[in-house]
Amino acid sequence: MSHLLLFLPMFEDFTAIYDLYRDSIFRYCLWKSGNRDIGEDLTQETFLRFWICLKRKDEILHTRAFLYRIAHNLFVSHIRRKKSVSLDQLQEAGFEPGIDPWQQTHNRLDAVRPMRELCKMRPSFKGVLRQRFMMGLTPAEIAMMNGETTNTISVRIFQGLKNLRLLVKNTSLRTQNAFLPLPTII
Repeated sequence: MSHLLLFLPMFEDFTAIYDLYRDSIFRYCLWKSGNRDIGEDLTQETFLRFWICLKRKDEILHTRAFLYRIAHNLFVSHIRRKKSVSLDQLQEAGFEPGIDPWQQTHNRLDAVRPMRELCKMRPSFKGVLRQRFMMGLTPAEIAMMNGETTNTISVRIFQGLKNLRLLVKNTSLRTQNAFLPLPTII
């Protein structure tokens, strides 16, 4: 019974503070979240955390500031939580994923040149680049298949990419120069 008597003043303090600050904390949470339901949840959680602090007999110097700090921290935690939205939910809301035909064509044309140059490369480079980037194998898997070390395969991939970039760059320079006007001789 004596435990209940110690609990009663704390309960009365809590209800007085709740009655005094509930509306202002709710308005703050509503303003921060922009959603009534989330505002109510944050307000409820704010006072629950405040109650826990009272129960632990934490020292609270400024009650109002403490409540706003709890509400702010809860809002930040709410924002940081990862929200997953399914494609079905997006489509129900009116979202239709589109395919940009110009971008799709550009991507295909952009891949034609490297593929053409890849065919001209040495078989050792061509094989590891195809396995790595077309088949999606890791260097360790390629090494196991080829009976070589992972380091050798990684170096070959690096050198192959370097050579491929150089070939593509040289090809693009040749095609750009092909469209330059010929100098006129006077």
